[in-house]
Amino acid sequence: MMRLGVLAARLEEGVTFFFFAVMCLFVAVQLFFRFALNHPLIFPEEISRYAYVWITFVGLSLATKTREHIRVDAGVGMLPRVWQRGVGALVDLISFAILLWLAYLGVRFMLFSRMSISPALEIPLNLVYAAFPLGCLLAAVRLSAQLMTRLRSGPVEPQPS
Repeated sequence: MMRLGVLAARLEEGVTFFFFAVMCLFVAVQLFFRFALNHPLIFPEEISRYAYVWITFVGLSLATKTREHIRVDAGVGMLPRVWQRGVGALVDLISFAILLWLAYLGVRFMLFSRMSISPALEIPLNLVYAAFPLGCLLAAVRLSAQLMTRLRSGPVEPQPS
């Protein structure tokens, strides 16, 4: 089971790095064509935008893994340790439910817009929209593992990469 978690982490990091490299490459191509050749292209902007979408939603899972999301914990820090653990578990449970709901809505949106095609690349936009439910599901899996750890032992520390 541990190997599966390591494999999933490597896959998330690889997908994020791949789309980051694609985005950087096509932004550079667009800048070159626009400013050096004075002949802007249409498709690099679209590819960069779609790569950014994938980075954002797969990055959601990576940020969940390391617990680097923005959160307000000023009031929680003043509570006794036992209460901190309970409030943290409640927040994780609510976040888990929201992530599952968002994944469900993302799948529904993908099905609703299955006939949409991107203007420049003429690819199905479902390929882009798949990033949203996938990222939410991956983050929910990460959060459920952290919630189980929290309930068994105490506060969850960020997982090493």
